[in-house]
Amino acid sequence: MRKFITGTGNKRSLHGIPLYIRDVISIIGALYLIFAVLLYPQPILHRSIAFGFFFSIIFLGYTTPGIRDKGKVPFYDWALATLCIGVSLYIGLNIERISSRLVFVDTVTLFDILFGIITLLLLIEGGRRILGPWLPGIGVVALAYIIFGHYIPGKFGHLKYSVEYIIDGLFLTDYGVWGRTMGVATGKIMVFMMFATLLQTTKASDFLFAFVSKIAGRYKGGIGKVAVVASALFGMISGGGPTNATTTGSMTIPIMKKSGFSSEYAACVESAASVGGVFMPPIMGSMAFIMSDIVGIPYADVIRRAALPALIYFAALFMSIDFKARKSKIDGSIKPPADSIFKLIIKGYNFFIPLAYLITRLMMGRPAAKAGLETLGLMIVIGVLNRKKPLTIGILIDTLKKAVGRGTMIVATMATCGILIGVIDVTGVASKLSAYLSSTADVSALLTILMVMLLTLFLGLAMNGSSTYLIAAVLGAPVLIGLGYEPLSVHMFIIFYAAMATVTPPVALTSYVAATIAGADPTKVGWMTMKVGLIGYILPFAFIFNPAILQIGSFLEVLYAFGTIFIGTGILAMGLEGWLFNIRTGFFIRILLIASGIMVMIGHVATILIAAGILAAIMVYGTINMSYNKNKNKEIKDERN
Repeated sequence: MRKFITGTGNKRSLHGIPLYIRDVISIIGALYLIFAVLLYPQPILHRSIAFGFFFSIIFLGYTTPGIRDKGKVPFYDWALATLCIGVSLYIGLNIERISSRLVFVDTVTLFDILFGIITLLLLIEGGRRILGPWLPGIGVVALAYIIFGHYIPGKFGHLKYSVEYIIDGLFLTDYGVWGRTMGVATGKIMVFMMFATLLQTTKASDFLFAFVSKIAGRYKGGIGKVAVVASALFGMISGGGPTNATTTGSMTIPIMKKSGFSSEYAACVESAASVGGVFMPPIMGSMAFIMSDIVGIPYADVIRRAALPALIYFAALFMSIDFKARKSKIDGSIKPPADSIFKLIIKGYNFFIPLAYLITRLMMGRPAAKAGLETLGLMIVIGVLNRKKPLTIGILIDTLKKAVGRGTMIVATMATCGILIGVIDVTGVASKLSAYLSSTADVSALLTILMVMLLTLFLGLAMNGSSTYLIAAVLGAPVLIGLGYEPLSVHMFIIFYAAMATVTPPVALTSYVAATIAGADPTKVGWMTMKVGLIGYILPFAFIFNPAILQIGSFLEVLYAFGTIFIGTGILAMGLEGWLFNIRTGFFIRILLIASGIMVMIGHVATILIAAGILAAIMVYGTINMSYNKNKNKEIKDERN
C-alpha cells in the first residue's frame, strides 16, 4: 500500500500489439509536433492534442506504482489512455466555443465540468507514474487549497469558489493546465529533444569524447579534464544532469578510476560536470526555454548572457581537477587519438555544421523552435548524403520514437505544474506569498535572497530541474524583482540553484547516477560534488549583486566582472583542493584561500586588496616554511650519514 501511494511507476517492457500501438502514437505525435511548429494551431487546441499523445503513451508505457507485472497493459490503463485521447477530441470539437468565450462570464457546461475533472485526475495519475509522488502531490494540495481554502482564516484564505469557476480557470483557459509551460514543453523543448536524440543516434557522444581527448587527454589529470569538457559539450545537446552523467559518465568514470582517481572523486567530477550542462549554451535544457518565455526575452539573448557564467563554472572544475591531480600526484593522462584536430573536425562535420548553423540562426533572432527544426532538417540532409553510414528511414523513425519517449517526463512535468500555476492565478495566492517574502526585505534583502535560494534547493530535492525552476520562479522571482534586482539576474539565480539541487544531498539525483556507475557511496559523492562544484552555489549571488557577469553593463564593466570572478574562482579552487604551488596548506590556510577567492569575486577594490594581502602573507609563510623544512630534512639526513 505504501509503494502504491508514495512510489513511482515502472517502465513496461511492451511487445506485440501494445508495443505497436504505442510506437504508432509516438511517431504520429512527433510528426504532429513538427507540424505544430511550422503552423502553430490555436494554443489550447495544440496543447490538448499534445496531452492526448503524451499521456496515452504514459498510461500504456508505465505501470501503477507497486505493480510488478511490466509485460501486460491492464484493461484500466487502456481505458485511461483512451480517456486522454478523448479529452483531446472534446477540446477539438469545442475549440471554437472555448476560444471565443469570456472567461468567468460565459456558461460552463456539464460536459466541461466532466472533462475538466477527468483531465485533472489524468494529469495527477499520469504524473505520479512517471515523476513519482512529489509534484503530483503538490498538485493535489493546490486543488485542495482552491476547493477548501475558504476555511483557512487570515490572509491566506480565500472566497469560496464554485466547481464551475474552478473548471473555468483551470481547464477552459490558456493559463491553467493548458498554460504556456505546456506550450513550451510541446514546442521548443520537444524540437530540441528530437535534435539531441538524432545527435546521439548518430554517435555524437563518441566523437565528442575523441575530440576532447585530443585537446586535454595528455595533460596532468587529463581524463578528469576530458570528463569536464565532454560533459560541457554533451550538455549542449542533452541539457540534463542525470542524462549527461549516464551518457558521458559511462565512458569517463571507469577511465578516471584506472588513472588513479578514487571511485568517489571520479563520480563527483562527472556529476559536477554533468549538472553544468543545464546552463551550458546553446541549448541549456528545458529551463532556459521556460525562462525565455516567462521573462519575455529572446532565447538567443538568454544563451548569450549565460555564456560567461558557464565558462567560469567549467573553468572552476577544470582547475579543481588540475590541482587535485598535482596534489595527489595523479598523472591521469590518456593516449589521444592519432588524428589531428583538423581531421577530427572533418570527421565530426555532422556535429559541427548543425551546431554552428543552430547558433548562427539563434543569434540572427530566429525563434528557437523554428531554428531547431531547421537544424534538424539540415542534420537529416547531411545524414542522407553520408555515404559511409547513411541515415535511413528506420533510423529516423527510431529517433522520433525515442525523442517522444524521453519527452514524456518533461511534458508530464510541465502539464502537472500547470495545475499549481492555474491555482495560483485563480486564487491570487502568489501575491500573498510575495507579500510574505517581501516582509523579510524590511529586515534584510540578503535574507530574502537566501530564502529564495533555500526554497529552490528544497524544491529540487524532490523534483526535477524544470519543475523546481518553474515553481521557484512563480513564487520567488516577483519578490526579488520587486526589490529592484534585474529580472534576468533573478531568473538566472533560480536556474543555477534548480540545477545545483540535483547534486545537493540528501537526494542528489545526478550524483546518485554517477555514483552508481562508479560503484561509490552516493552520499559521499553528493558531499564531494558540493565541494568541487562550490562555485555553482556562489556564482548566482554575483548575478544579483554584480549583473555585469551576465553582460548587463558596459564592455569594461563586463570585462572587469569576468576577470575578478575568474581569478577568484581559481583561488577558491586552490583552497578547496588544498594546493598552492606545492606549498603545504593546512586547514587554516585553506580557509584563508577560500575567503580570499570569495573576496576577489566580490570585485570591490577594498576586498581585492585585502585578499592580495592575505595571499602575499600565505606565500611568504609557505616559502619560509618550505625552506625551513628543507634545511631541517637536510640536517637530519646529514646526521644519519
